[in-house]
Amino acid sequence: MEKKNYIITLGFIIVLIFFGIWFLTIIQTTPTEEVQPTPTEEIQMEPVAEHAPEPAPEPAPEAAPEPVAEVEPTVEAAPEPTPPVEVKPADFDIVPLEDQDCTKCHPYAVKDINERGGLHQSLGCSECHLEHPPLGKNPIPTCEMCHDPGDATHYNIKNCSACHYPHYPTEMEFGEIDASACLSCHPAQGKEMEAKPSEHAGLNCTECHMVHREWANCADCHTPHAEEMTHADCLACHKPHSPKAVNYADGIPNNYCACCHEDVGNALASSKKAHSEMGCIECHESEHMAVTQCDECHDADLHGASMHERYPLCLDCHNNPHALAE
Repeated sequence: MEKKNYIITLGFIIVLIFFGIWFLTIIQTTPTEEVQPTPTEEIQMEPVAEHAPEPAPEPAPEAAPEPVAEVEPTVEAAPEPTPPVEVKPADFDIVPLEDQDCTKCHPYAVKDINERGGLHQSLGCSECHLEHPPLGKNPIPTCEMCHDPGDATHYNIKNCSACHYPHYPTEMEFGEIDASACLSCHPAQGKEMEAKPSEHAGLNCTECHMVHREWANCADCHTPHAEEMTHADCLACHKPHSPKAVNYADGIPNNYCACCHEDVGNALASSKKAHSEMGCIECHESEHMAVTQCDECHDADLHGASMHERYPLCLDCHNNPHALAE
């Protein structure tokens, strides 16, 4: 099989060789057209007269360089200020802002006034903020817009923002204010301090009231009568605006009184009589230094009529009620 393929291939090559020789023979025997040369016209050239060479021009003398004039530096003028742009009113209707528009940019302010705004909660944003940039230049209102100074003494106080923040006006942290600002709303306390003067009356209100409706503890400035006393115990006897007028309710322990009246407390504690079992406030009722009379508790004829006629005053015999003598 392979021998047969070899013979076929060899025969094919021989055929190609003969075909190539034949093709070359045909090409060589084909006559080619002879190209006739084109006749050229004879052009007679006129004789050119020969001229003597012109002498080369002498080089011109070099000119001296002219001095350069000094140029003074120029000063740039300051640019003229740009004239202000005149804002012309719009030729279309401006849609007014609504409260829900304020929430988009001022969410915390709206939250504060909704939760802590007091009477300001009933107002809309645009009722106080009449303008907003860029169309308006005064977005912050004045308190006098609603709080007419002629309506109340307190509204005549200047510098409202020292105490009040409009979005929560009743939560006040006091700045540098005078006592007159406080007394314009709390006149009763001012009258009390005038009627019953004490060292407290010489203090500024803000020394005890740093924040509105809050006050300092008594122990912040004073040493308690007893170690176990609390701020509420102090207020049971002393009113801060008239601390010297001591009034007390039932239930005051004897040791609270004995802190200031040590000799009396010791005498009562060492007594064997019934008075030692009583509380101080049973005889000194309601008001400091008040004294209950003996016949308010004891029968006037306890020792017989003749004895009482001879000694009309109980203390003639019982000279110390806290340690009764026989």
